[in-house]
Amino acid sequence: MTRMQTFVINLDRAPDRIERLGGRLRAQGVVFERMPAVDARLLGDADIARHVDGIGYWGRLTRGEVACFLSHRACWQRIVDRGLPHGVVLEDDVVPGEDVGALFSNVDWVPPDADLVKLETNRKPVWLARGHVAQAARHAVTRLYSSHDCTAAYVVTRHAAQRLLRETLRFRDEVDELLFTERSPLHGRLVNYQMDPAPFVQERWLEAVEPSPDVDPDTSIEEREQKVRRPLSRPERFVEYLGQGRRDFGQAAMEFLGRRRTAVVDFR
Repeated sequence: MTRMQTFVINLDRAPDRIERLGGRLRAQGVVFERMPAVDARLLGDADIARHVDGIGYWGRLTRGEVACFLSHRACWQRIVDRGLPHGVVLEDDVVPGEDVGALFSNVDWVPPDADLVKLETNRKPVWLARGHVAQAARHAVTRLYSSHDCTAAYVVTRHAAQRLLRETLRFRDEVDELLFTERSPLHGRLVNYQMDPAPFVQERWLEAVEPSPDVDPDTSIEEREQKVRRPLSRPERFVEYLGQGRRDFGQAAMEFLGRRRTAVVDFR
């Protein structure tokens, strides 16, 4: 039986994070490979200019966001270089659920047409297909049609990793904005699924788990500095509202027809 290949992104200067998550994963028999994260503090202006292509939806990317994106690209590259059918990408601030070991013990539940399978929840409403295409332990795998922010836990297939590497040689938005939002130019071209309930959640979304007081928040791979989105002109605001209205109407129509449902994905 083939086991799921798992990669955990972790900064060299954040050993406490990998120790904490690693202990949780090993307790469930999950074998993982640590992926050294790109360190934002080591990125120079030339590095930023080489990778960043303009100003994105939320404004100009910070060094931390660029480093985070490059760290995820390194995981995609590893999957492609090794010829893996797919792999799990985890950020080091996630909390695993109670049956992750069983989930990762085989790969039969990955839909054959999947590009990405989101394994986490931010506990905000999303649009899902009415039915599911696979069952893994107590988790359903169903199509994800709406935005579902964050990239702390997901499966990426090799063919999707190849495409993402080609299309992100230069980028202007955060990695989660590109992969998991309706605003993304890739939305509609990526076949995204959601595991429900989710087997992972970031510590910040889980009230029962507090981050270790010994962990410096600056050891987050995003290191997201506060930034302000570029003010939009009146025509730009109109186009944005029109696009969102069209998407919302389409989703509501599909729900009325019984093909989709609104759900808040739980964590288990």
